[in-house]
Amino acid sequence: MNKFRDLIVNDINEAKVILVGLPYDESCSVGVGASKAPNTLRDLSKHLPPFTMNGKSIKECKIYDYGNIESCENYHFVVEEKLKDIYSYNKFPLFIGGDHSVSIPIQKNFFNYYKKMGFEPVLIHIDAHPDICDFYDNSYYSHACTVKRAIDNGFKCENINLIGIRGFEEQEVDYFKNNPNISLYTSKMIKDEGYKRMLDEIISKYQDEKYVIYLSYDIDANDPSYAPGTGTPEAFGLNSFDLMEFIKSLFVNLNIKAMDMVEISPSLDINDITSWLGLKTLYEIFEIIIKKEN
Repeated sequence: MNKFRDLIVNDINEAKVILVGLPYDESCSVGVGASKAPNTLRDLSKHLPPFTMNGKSIKECKIYDYGNIESCENYHFVVEEKLKDIYSYNKFPLFIGGDHSVSIPIQKNFFNYYKKMGFEPVLIHIDAHPDICDFYDNSYYSHACTVKRAIDNGFKCENINLIGIRGFEEQEVDYFKNNPNISLYTSKMIKDEGYKRMLDEIISKYQDEKYVIYLSYDIDANDPSYAPGTGTPEAFGLNSFDLMEFIKSLFVNLNIKAMDMVEISPSLDINDITSWLGLKTLYEIFEIIIKKEN
């Protein structure tokens, strides 16, 4: 069977989604193995029929597989250069990492492209960690620095939304004290208040057509009981079903123009359940992409 059964096309003009693999995990601070995720998800997709969990066909959501950008020297700069024009295809770019540092160059390109087009770029960062360290593990390009680099590259603090957070470095706590206009939704807040208030706030804030959304999804936002195959598991996380419904609601109501899924580590997984979670979430999203295009 072929990868992404009945969805892959060889002509990019026929596609709705451009899939890019970023098999890089040299910026991890704890467990590694996320570099294996792009190919693992492709391999598993051979066994996944092109239907949602409710039996809705997603065959219309054709995918052009760009392939992988393999690990190399100055990786983040190479990715930035190679993918500089990807947003101009007017397709939906889907980036599969890799550790979360792979988001840095593609978010930079996203900001620059849409800002030139006259839009206001917004970042929704779903993660157990804020990733807002300025410098971590002797690097400005650690996976703990992703959001800070996004801000340095132009995203306004008031357009940064962090979902599911429950693990903080001291420098991050200090940064939030000095930048209270960043929207921070911890996993405890979500447990106590539910998703609806957070969802209503985000949707009402960014429904205007001037906003374009980059959605960054770190699989460790889910509780480790749902997603053990990740390099930095953090206890007291989110329920995978609720999080999937939350993500779907964002896609239905907001102008999401690109997405990454990162930090799935097949090397640390159990029976591929974390990879399957990632894949099944993508298939639910593909249905919404079809509906919005139609």
